[in-house]
Amino acid sequence: MDRVPAEEVEVAVTIRDVAAAAGVSLTTVSHALSNQGRIGASTRRRVLQVATDLGYTANVHAQQLVTNRSRTIAIQIAPFDSTSQSSLLIPNSEYFLEVLNGASAEARSRGYALVLTPAGVGPMAISGFGVDGAIIVDPHGDEGLLEPQWTASHPVVTAGRTATRQHRAYVVDNDHRSATIHALEQMWAQGFHRPAAMITDRHRSYTRDVLDSYTEFTRHHGLPAQTIETGSETSAKAALRQLLEGPHPPDAIYAGSEDIALDVMHEATNLGVRIPDDLGLCSCVDSSTFNLTTPEITGVFCHPRTIGERAVALLIDLLDGNEPAEQTVTVPTELNVRRSTLRTSP
Repeated sequence: MDRVPAEEVEVAVTIRDVAAAAGVSLTTVSHALSNQGRIGASTRRRVLQVATDLGYTANVHAQQLVTNRSRTIAIQIAPFDSTSQSSLLIPNSEYFLEVLNGASAEARSRGYALVLTPAGVGPMAISGFGVDGAIIVDPHGDEGLLEPQWTASHPVVTAGRTATRQHRAYVVDNDHRSATIHALEQMWAQGFHRPAAMITDRHRSYTRDVLDSYTEFTRHHGLPAQTIETGSETSAKAALRQLLEGPHPPDAIYAGSEDIALDVMHEATNLGVRIPDDLGLCSCVDSSTFNLTTPEITGVFCHPRTIGERAVALLIDLLDGNEPAEQTVTVPTELNVRRSTLRTSP
């Protein structure tokens, strides 16, 4: 019988090999791989990375039987238009893609699978996946996965607050109120003294925060508040024309999404309105696309990848039975000032 050369023999990597390479105990490796026990996040990540590098393959089915978990979590993005029947899983937005990228990376590092579910999917439809918990991005508050009979046995984290108060809500969000004031003040300093707010649907908490801060800003400066909602009935281009033809045409637009900002820029060009000379433009959500426009568009960077990461980390902590010190995690924002709001040199 021919012998297989020693170098071609595959030796299965064991949990002892992982422990030795990571310099930790067998118990620590076991806790890291099963996501059990109280070990530091950095230690857990290091053990998982060593396991990956060594090619260690855990018996997933055995882990599920021991922990009574599927090690699968759901993530759902609420639709922009609450009356829409759109089947789009992901809105056409870099923000949501980055939230998903961050959530996916964190889930993988913690040994979980991430299932993207369509908007409108509730407990009955999702029960077949046996998910352990869920994340809802920009919830309206009426999602089926927020129903008490489901949340009683499945923890839920939302990226953004719900319109109605939820019992024991766990939230990852930005401070959109402060971000809006900061952006409007930057435009004011550049001579834009008649800003208007062009927003998306008011079911989303960030839209309500933008409106509240915009109203506060205009009241403080003694300005008329000009707000207009875009969506299925009114396009951003039509909204811009409506504002410019009104009795008090604005000299700046604070846009409620990347798409709104881009549509405003395109329509301003069609109308012969110069940005920033005639009209300032800032988006409350930044995008890498804004670096490619002429002029480049100012935007509030919300760190969406971090939001996805924190939402998954918070959910897994809840699954582990670790009650967080704070139920709301606030991710900082940055105002990336570009040519669309600069009338003078920076």
